[in-house]
Amino acid sequence: MSRQGLVLAGAALMVAVTVTSCVTEVDGTAAPPTTHAAAGHPETPSPSPTSPSDTPAPTDDGIAAPGQCVDGNDPAPVDCEDPHTVEITASGSFGGAMAEEPPGRDEVFAAVFPSCRQEAADYLGSSDFDLTTLSAWLLWAGEEAWDRGERWYRCGVVELDKANKAKQRTGSIRNALRGDGVHAHRLCSLTAPSEESPSPTPCDRPHRGEAVALVPMGERSDPIPSEQDFHAAAKEACDDAVVDYLGAPRDDVAAAWRWPDEGAWKQGFTNLTCYLQTDKPVTASLRGVKSSPLPR
Repeated sequence: MSRQGLVLAGAALMVAVTVTSCVTEVDGTAAPPTTHAAAGHPETPSPSPTSPSDTPAPTDDGIAAPGQCVDGNDPAPVDCEDPHTVEITASGSFGGAMAEEPPGRDEVFAAVFPSCRQEAADYLGSSDFDLTTLSAWLLWAGEEAWDRGERWYRCGVVELDKANKAKQRTGSIRNALRGDGVHAHRLCSLTAPSEESPSPTPCDRPHRGEAVALVPMGERSDPIPSEQDFHAAAKEACDDAVVDYLGAPRDDVAAAWRWPDEGAWKQGFTNLTCYLQTDKPVTASLRGVKSSPLPR
């Protein structure tokens, strides 16, 4: 589960990072989660290269390598200029105890996804990708592939659609967030962030929320902050972040925030996310709008 908070015109009201789908189902893997908040097992050891003494040598012939792309549930490489859903950022194989039998989704995410998030930041060119519609992703060998001796996993990056699923696209998004790229790919939401999970939509289409800032809250190895800690950090940071984004204070735009649950925290989602929120949809980004009328 996730949490949320809201401040409107400086008066504290109550309003969380919904953490989106981040797995591709490949040959028998668990179905994609609806949020990044899959429960993790922090005591699970990280994957290590498989050695011949552990299990049969892993095979991943025909599986996309870093810099290549895949489309849908097929892990075979496709040209990134052709339609695809996932761009591969890193590769690895399961070793040790994790290679003895097909690991569960939660076990894989706890062990691998934090590194996939770091790979996404490096590949996209910014650690602020949680402010955008670009996301880290994970795919790995399913049970049938496992029976054939495959032990591979792949980290990747995707663009999210309005249902927070991997969107089919063409062209590479390597370094897409450099320069002003975060704004070019900014997460704008059809839904009000204080009321329900953000639903991505282009910022030049009707929307009620815009992701404006990330507030680091610790490391995933730390205990997750309390609800009171999240609210205190948000009330200190998010109102100012919204004013900075708008260019001036306004009484018709709220500051809202969302934060991760414990499962998401263990997977590397350790930021509180600040949003602006409007009562009615606006039809353009509010970045730098200052005191001008809101675009309706």
